[in-house]
Amino acid sequence: MAPNSKNQDNADYTHLTSKDTQKYRSLSRRDSVEFLQPAFASPLRKTSFNAATFNLVATIVGGGVLSLPLAFAKAGIVLGTFMMVFSAWITEFGLYMLCSCARRTGARSYNEIVRHAFGAPAEILMTVTLWFFLSGVLVAFNVLLRGIFAPIARDILDPFEFVDTRGKHFDSVVLLVILVLVSPLMLKRNLYALRNICYVGFCSVCLIVLSIAFRAYQRNMEPAQDIIHGKSVHPQVLYFTTNVDDMIFAFPIIVLSFLCAYNVVEVQANFKQPTLPRIRSVLRTSIASTFLLFEAFSLVGYFYAYNKCKGNIFLNFDPADPIIMLGRIGMGITLMFGTPVVTLPCREAFLSIMPQVQKYFAESMEESNICVDKAEGASLLQDVVSSTNHTYASVASFDVECNEEYGEEFDVSGEVDNIPTLSETIIHVTSTFVIGSSAFFAAVAAPGVAVVWSILGSSIAMIIGFIVPSACYLKIRGSKGSARRTSAWALLIFSTILAIVCTYQTIVDIMK
Repeated sequence: MAPNSKNQDNADYTHLTSKDTQKYRSLSRRDSVEFLQPAFASPLRKTSFNAATFNLVATIVGGGVLSLPLAFAKAGIVLGTFMMVFSAWITEFGLYMLCSCARRTGARSYNEIVRHAFGAPAEILMTVTLWFFLSGVLVAFNVLLRGIFAPIARDILDPFEFVDTRGKHFDSVVLLVILVLVSPLMLKRNLYALRNICYVGFCSVCLIVLSIAFRAYQRNMEPAQDIIHGKSVHPQVLYFTTNVDDMIFAFPIIVLSFLCAYNVVEVQANFKQPTLPRIRSVLRTSIASTFLLFEAFSLVGYFYAYNKCKGNIFLNFDPADPIIMLGRIGMGITLMFGTPVVTLPCREAFLSIMPQVQKYFAESMEESNICVDKAEGASLLQDVVSSTNHTYASVASFDVECNEEYGEEFDVSGEVDNIPTLSETIIHVTSTFVIGSSAFFAAVAAPGVAVVWSILGSSIAMIIGFIVPSACYLKIRGSKGSARRTSAWALLIFSTILAIVCTYQTIVDIMK
């Protein structure tokens, strides 16, 4: 779906890259126009090449990296490496397709691209998908927080006899205390001060790689020294698994670790001199850097624990291990503050679903009422087209619509302009409590974080990272270049089949 080439009064497409773009030539032609918002030379574009690259890398690197050694233990180091390379390649292509669609539509967010391609109903479905995905991420964060801090708390509180550190609910109590501590941040309407927390996570992962590499060296070069929980382990390297179930289990975890599709459009919108070659260089550099970091993390984790790798690699180490402690605490702090960072868009997505549905039905009713008048059919039809174009270009992603609906207006410094009403405050607090408590109970019931990542990776990651970008690209840019169109079709078909197979296998494994 493209802007109406005959409507020259569309004020939403004034920031263009050439003087003759007011003619609004068809986006499907090979001399297609790029609609950049902000404009190419806008002072709002302040992100340099290095900053954009590191920003994207820091966004990709997160808690999912802790399960990568388990994926290699399931798939084998050769097959796991192949899966890693393949995941990196299709992720880069998916990001390119999103950037290309954004450049042809003026979209500044993932949801805007979906709306431009398939309309408001598709945007609503993506908002629901985002809410489900972020809810799953919160569950995974809670499982990881429990696994990181509960052993530390147990070691600290063991000397106190009045504390039952061996009870079956001790770990859950530790997690509950952590959530209570961060609950004031979870209630915030804006977390501008925590915008750089992802960089702490990136540095923590780099430190963890070095720490585990040192322990893996001890484990393999000094076999007489007992390191893993006081037990002798005879390593057997798995290069390539022949178990199909293990392959299907491992691949979604690896794919999910690269997921950053929801951020790349915003990165492009803030990028200086956003020519397509520079954007592709940012994407390739970011994915290549992340691949090297993930590959190193996976290998050092595997060569430390081999087939004993757990879903959270920290669980393979003594909680009091001084070499691992700093990285453990750094990742724990990252996840603690990452919880409210994820809660905010999750809450906004949840609260915006109903307003989006109401808006869609209101617009549909209005359009139907206009088209009923037979006497003014031609002129009224033109009015409908103009109205559709305006909505098409101006409707923002779920967070903006939610802010408009619930009275949240922010300036660039992150300050709240409007004081929320009592009813808005009640909705805000209640929804936050429901989201937080649901994530807590789901984390307590979850058998492990690897299961959560596998569920998200087998379904949502495929949809967000590959299926939707491919479909949008084929809709918006379907007649631009046969090679890329063929690649988009191939990725769409492959990811759809893989999502069905992986989701089915994950459900079967959970029900066993």
